[in-house]
Amino acid sequence: MKSDKNEVLTRPINKLRPVLRLNEREYKFSNISIIIFLIGGPLSCLIIYWFLSLRVNYWLYEINTKQIVFLLNIFFNLNAEVTLTTEQHIFPMIFIPNHPYTANFSMTTECIGAHVISIFIGLVIWVPASRNELTREDFKWRKAKTVIISVSVIYISNIIRIVLLLYLNFRGIPFEFIHQSIYFLSAILGALFFTYLLHKWLPEIFISLYYVYPLISQNKTRN
Repeated sequence: MKSDKNEVLTRPINKLRPVLRLNEREYKFSNISIIIFLIGGPLSCLIIYWFLSLRVNYWLYEINTKQIVFLLNIFFNLNAEVTLTTEQHIFPMIFIPNHPYTANFSMTTECIGAHVISIFIGLVIWVPASRNELTREDFKWRKAKTVIISVSVIYISNIIRIVLLLYLNFRGIPFEFIHQSIYFLSAILGALFFTYLLHKWLPEIFISLYYVYPLISQNKTRN
């Protein structure tokens, strides 16, 4: 039976392991690799997020804040400044003189996109490779460039988002309204971009998740 090349098909090549077919390529995974992905992925997300929130990464927040201030001053001439502190639980702040509402804006882990970066890296590093030799070709390189491109896009887009947020707020638009609107828009655009990126470079992340269903169904049938 013919099917569209983008359709995911399941066909039992043996009694132990199902095979999925996508874009004329076959994917099959070991049971242990699926289990490691399902457990290791979420656990890694939490660990990475926890690490990024530690005081030892103060330098990263400082660089991020200075980049935002630089863009605010170059494009909007706001005379913004970076305010640093030695207090343990306070990260860098952005000071904007003559602001109509508040002059200080504190940076958080969400401001550098730490939560999104943690989820993306935590899942991608544990994506299992297919046991099919043709399909696993250049698998490690595809994972590496997926992480590099995605983290770069997340970091840069968050800088642009915060610059627009602070400028529009400076012009008198309520902070919460802008924050929610820009966040919602960036979330939609980000979801579309990363879905395309993963489908193009690392379809294993979708296929391995879908793989759980035929694997369980096959085991139930055999039992």
